[in-house]
Amino acid sequence: MSLSIELKEVINSITQHKMRNALTGFGIAWGIFILMLMMGFGDSFQKGIFNAFSSYSENTLWVVGGRTSIDFKGEISGKQILFDEEILTKVKNRFSEVEHISPEVDAPESMKITYDDNFTMGRLKGIGSDYFAIKKLKLGDGRLFNHSDIENELPVCILSESLKKIVFKGKKKIIGENINIGGNYFRVVGISKPGNMFDGSERTTILIPYKYYVSLFNLDALEYFVLSLRKDANNKSFNRRINRYLSMLYEYDPEDPKAIFLYSLSDQVESFQTLFIGVKIFIWFIGFCILLTGIISVGNIMYVNINERTREIGIRKALGATPRNILDMILVESIILTSISGIFGMCIGYVTIASIQYWISSSKEDNMFLTNIGIDTPVIIGSLIILICSGVIAGLIPAIKASKIRPVIALNQEN
Repeated sequence: MSLSIELKEVINSITQHKMRNALTGFGIAWGIFILMLMMGFGDSFQKGIFNAFSSYSENTLWVVGGRTSIDFKGEISGKQILFDEEILTKVKNRFSEVEHISPEVDAPESMKITYDDNFTMGRLKGIGSDYFAIKKLKLGDGRLFNHSDIENELPVCILSESLKKIVFKGKKKIIGENINIGGNYFRVVGISKPGNMFDGSERTTILIPYKYYVSLFNLDALEYFVLSLRKDANNKSFNRRINRYLSMLYEYDPEDPKAIFLYSLSDQVESFQTLFIGVKIFIWFIGFCILLTGIISVGNIMYVNINERTREIGIRKALGATPRNILDMILVESIILTSISGIFGMCIGYVTIASIQYWISSSKEDNMFLTNIGIDTPVIIGSLIILICSGVIAGLIPAIKASKIRPVIALNQEN
């Protein structure tokens, strides 16, 4: 840019039409602001989702029994597939890629939980010794089940934080206390911390050893069980082989789509990864469209300004200003307008996101999906640079038009 251009003149030119330029600048600032919010919330939501998956082992698989839908070996369809504890041992011994395996069974109905005069409703869940190697349960107090609890069928339980607050109501020493659940007494050995979206139902769930659960309800049929595979396991291959193996044991057609259901955590993670790639593309597309609107506004404003300042430009050229001087003047105006607006939008975005983050951090509510609203500063600065360059391009055509104005024609033109 030519050094002959006075910055004061450029600022004066911009401030001559405050409302018009302010509205144009607002459009640019709004575009940067919305882009920052969309990226911040998008990244935070993505982190929250994948943080939820992290509460389980990477290669977790749920095997759920269904009902056959295909006649097989003389048996009419509709047979229910139920498992038992023995099948877990068989699967563990047959498939080397199975690292941990555990029964997981929910009580058929909610039960009354009582301690002194306090009571609420909750549901029992029976689990095996490998469960905590699959489910990464976080404890606020106490311990997990040990080998003695499981094998000796002891009436012990792990209570959720939510139930603890209701049942014990501010009592400090809880570990070792006995609570009445459906007429049976259990000793509290642990308090689980609030989890994530997978643990929504577990806020009112009490964990007990599976073997004690069986003796309590006299019921050992399993609708499903959970297992985790070694990191180097081929999930798709394992799914096919375990389906064939179970079809042999329970005599159903291995092609039957409703006999058993296999829910793989890694498949869910992969699906969400694909989803978030699409979400990011959508965010960038929306952000680009908003910024493009501001850029077009800059071009329009520059074009209108030149039409209104044709006589002024003619006087400047008559006094010795070169086409390059006029070109530089218009471009500098475009750059300043775009830069100030973009920086203002960034500042408002930073303040807004910081305020929201502070509210989330200080909130007592469980905001599992908005744990950390980040700001990708390099990306935002890059967007600002692109915006400024686009502003230059937007102002280039009006600037070239202004630089070609002939002084005689301009001086004879009435405003």
